[in-house]
Amino acid sequence: MINSLVSVIIPTCKRSNFIVRAINSVLNQTYKNIEIIVVDDNNEGDKFRKRTENILRKFIINKKIKYLKHKYNLGISAARNTGVQSAKGEYIAFLDDDDQFLPNKTKEQIKIFNQSSYKVGLVYGAYLEINNQNGKERVIFPKIKNNFYSILGINHLGPPSMVMFSKVAIKKIGKFDVNLNHKEDIDYYFRLSKYFKISYTNEVLCKYYIHQGGSSKNDYDRLVKMLKYLKKHNIKMRKPKIRWSEVQERLGDLYMLNGNRSEAIRPLIIAYKNRPMRIKILIKLFFSLFK
Repeated sequence: MINSLVSVIIPTCKRSNFIVRAINSVLNQTYKNIEIIVVDDNNEGDKFRKRTENILRKFIINKKIKYLKHKYNLGISAARNTGVQSAKGEYIAFLDDDDQFLPNKTKEQIKIFNQSSYKVGLVYGAYLEINNQNGKERVIFPKIKNNFYSILGINHLGPPSMVMFSKVAIKKIGKFDVNLNHKEDIDYYFRLSKYFKISYTNEVLCKYYIHQGGSSKNDYDRLVKMLKYLKKHNIKMRKPKIRWSEVQERLGDLYMLNGNRSEAIRPLIIAYKNRPMRIKILIKLFFSLFK
């Protein structure tokens, strides 16, 4: 357990320009007992697959990574599942192809696992959030430990790039839900937290990049995916009230972004009833009613 093998799974799709940076951040870890599994979720034969293959050739020749390919694009959840099936490590970490591990990430998380009981199934920590559009940076520190109802609303654990799981926990809870390509990470954390404890470190573990997608199509896609997620966890999310309020406020925001103010009214009212001290919800409700 002291020097356990860690499998790092990197799903990639249409972002070959970032993949080398991601891989190098894993190769530069101070903890060295790591296997890297890249799962290519591009369609076979398309330009993105060819670019990724060309870029990864040197890593494949040097046997620094295991390179797996989907025949067709199956989505981020399926790509992570493919990586898990091939993983040999006692611990499993995920890295999105546009993010970066900081050098001590793996070492810090393994240290927490080694200091904890076998009941700990997930370790996360602080991360540096970088907005690619305006260059702003901020450090997000851990907020949740073992309260699984708090996990189910807005994501307070952070992106999958920051989390490490025990293989035992992953075997228990099974695969990522391929029907959820939005909030699939929160769904996974929630399912795990019902059986295992969650621990964390205040060390900054990775760089998480935000790419702004301001098109109306993206707003509509997010709304559809949010509604699918709500349908799955609707009843469970109503406790505690603050989390239910956050989710309903976000739903109202998405309706507003899609120009559907009348649909935004109901979730914003629910959000305000559950968190009446948040004046910002009242302001949004005003605009949904009168603007």
